[in-house]
Amino acid sequence: MSRESIRMVKQTEQEAERILREAQEKAAQMVADAEANGAALCEETEAQTIAAAKEVIVQLRERAENMRERLEGEAKEEAAEIVRQASLRKRSAEKIVIRGLASKCR
Repeated sequence: MSRESIRMVKQTEQEAERILREAQEKAAQMVADAEANGAALCEETEAQTIAAAKEVIVQLRERAENMRERLEGEAKEEAAEIVRQASLRKRSAEKIVIRGLASKCR
């Protein structure tokens, strides 16, 4: 082989090594960027998920409080009706007892 051919082969080998080195560096940088972006995306997704879960919890608490208030109101109304009915029955019972005693006393 001539000196020129040897020089060209060495030059080509050096160029190939440089291209390979640059490709490896670029690939390493791409992997590092992908990992960083993936981690950032995970953190963002986690934050969004936590925020959404907190919003759902707030909504559920509001619904539970509304339901509690409604049921409490219904229970008070029902209790008032029971007291009213009991009062009417008590008066009737008192009248019956008084009539019975009055008839015995005669």
